[in-house]
Amino acid sequence: MSLQSMHLRRLVVSAVFLAVALTLRVFFSFYIPLFGEAGMRIGVHSIFSIMPAVLFGPLFGGITSGLSDVLGFMLRPSGTYLPLMTVIAVGGGVVRGALWLFLRKRDARKLRIVVGVFAISMIIFGAANWLMLRLSGVGAGFYCDLGGCEVGDTSDMYFIARWLVERTMAVSDPTAMLTSMITVVTIGPIGAGFFGLLLLILDLILSEKLSKEHYEHGSIMPLLLAMLIGAWFVNTLNTIVLREMMIVSWQLLPFAVVWLPRIIEATISTTVYTYFVAFLMGVCKRQRTMKPLIR
Repeated sequence: MSLQSMHLRRLVVSAVFLAVALTLRVFFSFYIPLFGEAGMRIGVHSIFSIMPAVLFGPLFGGITSGLSDVLGFMLRPSGTYLPLMTVIAVGGGVVRGALWLFLRKRDARKLRIVVGVFAISMIIFGAANWLMLRLSGVGAGFYCDLGGCEVGDTSDMYFIARWLVERTMAVSDPTAMLTSMITVVTIGPIGAGFFGLLLLILDLILSEKLSKEHYEHGSIMPLLLAMLIGAWFVNTLNTIVLREMMIVSWQLLPFAVVWLPRIIEATISTTVYTYFVAFLMGVCKRQRTMKPLIR
């Protein structure tokens, strides 16, 4: 098979996945309001727009993701079209495809160790922050306890407590800002750590069964890492764009307050999508006409 013929067939297959993704996006997706705005889109269309990235590489992944964003908006407009969002979608497809090419042949056991160490480190980090804040007397009601008095000397506080207080004392609503930042440095890392451990458990339980029938790599972890990093990349940049250019009300809130719900939803949905992507990859690789096209 010539290189030109291979690229043409990859384009045709990518177009099929794109058509399925657009159909599902138009008819089987919906928005969840976030602080009074349409903040999060929920649907299974992403599974099919992701497929070209993991099958054919970052170029096809970027093209398919970009076209999915543009054509999806044309077929079902929602709000104002922002070209920068399409650029981010293209970048997300490229990142997923590139990360999968890099991670797919890595030792699954080593990746599991890295994820495990990172998860435990995050739990320890969040717990240590919570303890230091508690010992420093800094909590959600810190400013309320002052009764309108100015913050005194913070030099005897632990670093994390001193940093949070000095960062929030000059804002218009220090209590709300301090509460959100305490969540970010305590519950956030602890939750991320336990989620990482949960992913390890799911990988150990489900990967073996899936790999025997549909997936040749023996572990979902490399694919899951590629998908999650791509999702975090896209959602973080999208949140910045929406907050700074489109949704004025979000500018009144701390960035973490807007970003965390979106990143949590993206993490959960992407984790579920990854297992469907792995299943579809196995199905594609068993097709005689598809196997030569897959990178």
